[in-house]
Amino acid sequence: MAVTTITVFDKDAYRYREMLKSAVSFFGVEEPFFDYYKVYCLKRWITDCDESYDILDFGCGIGKLTAILAKTFQKSSIYGYDISCASLSVAREASATINNVYFVSDLNGGKRYDFIIAANVFHHIKVEEHSAVLFKMKMLLNNNGKICIFEHNPLNLLTQYIVKRFPFDVDAKLIWRHVFIKKVLLNELKVFAKEYILFFPWRVDLFRKIERFLVHIPLGAQYMLILDNG
Repeated sequence: MAVTTITVFDKDAYRYREMLKSAVSFFGVEEPFFDYYKVYCLKRWITDCDESYDILDFGCGIGKLTAILAKTFQKSSIYGYDISCASLSVAREASATINNVYFVSDLNGGKRYDFIIAANVFHHIKVEEHSAVLFKMKMLLNNNGKICIFEHNPLNLLTQYIVKRFPFDVDAKLIWRHVFIKKVLLNELKVFAKEYILFFPWRVDLFRKIERFLVHIPLGAQYMLILDNG
């Protein structure tokens, strides 16, 4: 990641949740909504909550999504990885009572994962490092494993507004979906599924049903890519 990213995330890790809450407050939903929404999307691909998987939350930050994954997939082992030591410290403290979650700062131990999730991570990584990070993730996959990418959609004006308001996105470089897909293919990964998501940022089941018909319309606040080794 860029040096500015490390500085911001290490300096203000304990204020991350508070600052994110302020950035999204105009939506009228609690800040954890966006993590639960991602889990809702993931459950279409991680279909058996009672199965035992090894799941990596790549770039986990303070572990908000990691903790929800651990509570949702209780028979799985959930690993949170980040380069920010301060963020990992916050994450460990917040998830101290959860038995199936582990936070690591090194991925060189030979461990392989069934699912690797990178939720709004790549826009903080230097553009010239994207391919190397994708290749690293590919090498961390088990056979038949999948990589799940969530990224902001540059076409969505509300997304642009939030990014500009959020101090942790000071270095953010939003990535067009077609550009990301080119990087994926160059690393010999296959795009198993691609969807635009988060059209309606509210907790109403009807909106979730409507969104299933909108996944090909490039106006959602984010997009999701499901990748595998082909």
